Amino acid sequence: MTYSSSSSVSVTASVRFQSKLKETKNFGDALIEIFSDLVQLEIVTWVAHEGDTTHKAGNRLKTKINLIDGDIENELGADFLQGSPYAELRGFHEIQVEKGSETIANNLKTLVDIGQKVTGLLNGESEPEPEEDRASFSSDRIFSRV
Repeated sequence: MTYSSSSSVSVTASVRFQSKLKETKNFGDALIEIFSDLVQLEIVTWVAHEGDTTHKAGNRLKTKINLIDGDIENELGADFLQGSPYAELRGFHEIQVEKGSETIANNLKTLVDIGQKVTGLLNGESEPEPEEDRASFSSDRIFSRV
């Protein structure tokens, strides 16, 4: 028997981004295309019996969270009901959901920050360099911005 827990974001997000960017030549449209994947969190905890290669209803705990809309969908397999041999894994699954939600939320915040900076650069806005960055350069260096 194997216990497994996983969280997934579309593994094709990078490919979809590159494809959309080539298709539209629009960075913003390409970002919007992949953001839909990045706001959906799916965490599955399952008990694999001999010969199992995938999780199935009944032997898994599955939580889907849409971080933008706040929609949460839970699936509780019969193997995890109170009194069953794997009921204690429900607590483990809940911790994984909490950690996954925090990680994805932090990643989305970082992506939004990056998107805002890229948009600013594309619009010709310049950001002042932080004081510590300026102090670390010697005065004999010449900077060029395009």
